[in-house]
Amino acid sequence: MASILCKLEPLYRHFPEIKGPTKHVSLKEKFMWVGLVLLLFLLMGQITPLGALRADDSQLGIIQIVFASQFGTLMSVGIGPIVTASIILQLLVGAKMINLDLHDTEDKAVFQGTQKLLTILVALFESYAFVSIGAIPVTTPGDPGLMLFVMLQIAFASILLMFLDEIVSKWGIGSGIGLFIAAGVSQRIVVQAFSPVPAGAGGFTGLIPNFLAQLAEGQLNLLILWPVAMTILVFFAVAYFESLKIEIPLSYGRFGVGARYPLRFFYTSNIPVILASAVLANVVIFAGLFAGMGVPLLGETVNGQIVPNLEKGGVGYLITMGDLGGRNGVFTPGGIIKLGNPEVILHLLVYILLFVGLCVLFGVFWVMMSNMDAETVSEQMETSGLQIPGFRADKRVIRRVLERYIPQLTVVSAVAVGLLAIAADLTGALGSGTGILLTVGILYRMYEEIKKEQLNELSPALRKFIGSDK
Repeated sequence: MASILCKLEPLYRHFPEIKGPTKHVSLKEKFMWVGLVLLLFLLMGQITPLGALRADDSQLGIIQIVFASQFGTLMSVGIGPIVTASIILQLLVGAKMINLDLHDTEDKAVFQGTQKLLTILVALFESYAFVSIGAIPVTTPGDPGLMLFVMLQIAFASILLMFLDEIVSKWGIGSGIGLFIAAGVSQRIVVQAFSPVPAGAGGFTGLIPNFLAQLAEGQLNLLILWPVAMTILVFFAVAYFESLKIEIPLSYGRFGVGARYPLRFFYTSNIPVILASAVLANVVIFAGLFAGMGVPLLGETVNGQIVPNLEKGGVGYLITMGDLGGRNGVFTPGGIIKLGNPEVILHLLVYILLFVGLCVLFGVFWVMMSNMDAETVSEQMETSGLQIPGFRADKRVIRRVLERYIPQLTVVSAVAVGLLAIAADLTGALGSGTGILLTVGILYRMYEEIKKEQLNELSPALRKFIGSDK
């Protein structure tokens, strides 16, 4: 199949490409590029496509979190095409259906070119899907020409994000995908917590202004602040687990200079949650498409959401979050009563098993794809002249020591991050528990990269004295 991908080269050979820097880029310049890309992303999230109407933000909530999207704007599909294309290719490469060596320059170019081509195709498909199922309403429903025009605008904006992601990866700090997710979730949390926009019955859309307004009238309703409290609790819980790690002592050859190789508890990072959530988000998209064609294979849909009807295609309902989370989540004061319903318990168990299973699958693939497996890490250590004190300076010895930790840690971390995401979602935390989990992980790693960049700004002698691994 790799030969087939090579034949696709004429299709993506002339795609625009963001060239990497040929000299050192200062930290100030990297911040400038990150700020510029973030500004463009936020602006596109406020622009309504010509011929479209602003959609209800409550629709397809998990899709908006994972895909960093804003329905009814140019960012209606967000990074969905980029993530979906990456999932498809990673699964094909991981299953050896595509024989590509990503360490090889030519194979890596084929992979990246194919991913760009697939991203464009998925952008067109997802834009069509959202417009056709009514998640993005148009001013004249049923007008095929107008629907096509709206679809192309949204698809073009998503394709533009693909190049903005490249700019951040090559000229900025971290990844564009992570930046977009963190920005989208942070924006939602701020709006949901502090928005002073008036709502019905004299209240406000923001929870804190609403609480203060009721307090001024002599009413003390602390339950209004439940989502805010859960948001803070989930934030600190994720930050705590992010800080857990196992450190393997190392030495530089016969000189005995000490160092440590950290194996984080979240060894797979938050990538499994992003990919697993993206897969289940696409289930919702296909459910809407099938229902629109009169064939509800995955369940009936209303306003772009799979309704809880186990008699009519309930598979789609059982394998997605549905109404388990949100403001009336299972672990909220208003939702705890749901646990007395056998249907809710069945839904919860099926969803947990599927979501955690997908997290483990993608966690294992991610460790292999990102060269974090025991064999690759041992080769890197040997090449760098590192060895484990008390053991022979041999790659096989290092690999055996790492195999005591990395395979088990890969599975445990994938399970832990999946369960934490689900538990956080059920609390009704602002921005969703999954969103907070992703945001904290992204910001934590961005902070670490900034520290490394600050070390790179130092003189070589001082950097060598401090040690870039710290």
